[in-house]
Amino acid sequence: MPPSGLCVEEQSSLVVCFGEAMLRHSQDESGDNQITPGGAEYNVACALANLGNSVKWVTSLPTDKSAELITQPAIKSGVKLTIITSENPVGEYRVVKEEKTVQYNRANSAFSHLKSGDIEWRQEINGARWLVTSGITPLLGDGPKSNWAAAMTFAELDGTLVALDLNHRQALGTFEELWSEVEPRLRQVHLLVLSPENLLALTGQSSPEMLVSLRAKWNLPYIACTWKEDVHGAQNRWSAVAHSRGISTTQENSVTHSPVEPLGGGDAWLAGFIDGLLSRIDPNDCCRRGDILAALTQRTFGDLGNVTRNELSQWESIEGAVDLLQDG
Repeated sequence: MPPSGLCVEEQSSLVVCFGEAMLRHSQDESGDNQITPGGAEYNVACALANLGNSVKWVTSLPTDKSAELITQPAIKSGVKLTIITSENPVGEYRVVKEEKTVQYNRANSAFSHLKSGDIEWRQEINGARWLVTSGITPLLGDGPKSNWAAAMTFAELDGTLVALDLNHRQALGTFEELWSEVEPRLRQVHLLVLSPENLLALTGQSSPEMLVSLRAKWNLPYIACTWKEDVHGAQNRWSAVAHSRGISTTQENSVTHSPVEPLGGGDAWLAGFIDGLLSRIDPNDCCRRGDILAALTQRTFGDLGNVTRNELSQWESIEGAVDLLQDG
């Protein structure tokens, strides 16, 4: 029997995303205060669903209006939901543009109060090709960590591939604390995504070539990293991935854009890369798809860009570097 309060979607999904979503407080371009949803795995789920993929998001939320602000955009995108209901509130975060910081209030959130065994992972993962999670979850408390570990274990048993965005958040713990949770589980991971800062912490360098040595050390199918470079008031976005045939990078064919939104780009990149793997395109094209989807997502306010397959394909059809500052 499923645990009490579990909303179950019986149909299997190609991708299962597990993690917390919160309500974000920030000012839009007009200076008006807005409350919008966001969360690493939630963002990935919505982006993949907008591209037409079958996706499920597994989480914990209360049964109130605040939760509807999160669930309704996901449902509109086509995401299936499995929700552990909770008496605790939705977590929140505030974007302070002047300080270029993000302030979190999630210590008492519904997700942080998850308990071990709350989620029937064999049922949730059954039939999925990918499980998407991040390094945020194991630092949110014993319950989230236990479910995070169980999800990857059942994925390994059922032949589901695991994508893990390390996504270190200093407010939750040190990099060393996070890595002590992640490193023992690397054998369960098929795609590991790092930031340049993560790469520097692990190797002392932040160059793409270091991905090759890390992949060989850990025997991972894919290990990737994304870069953002400010150039003359715009931003160049590119990425690299080490794989069984070497390394692929889009550094010479970057995407140039001017982000309206500072958040959500990394999650969109991961969604684009996984979508590329599901489409069986080569790793370089997976990186390119991720770069373009990330840049398109950051053209609009909020973590969710709601980019369609048609819009993505139009920009992908351009050969070489992509300049989103042009009309297209």
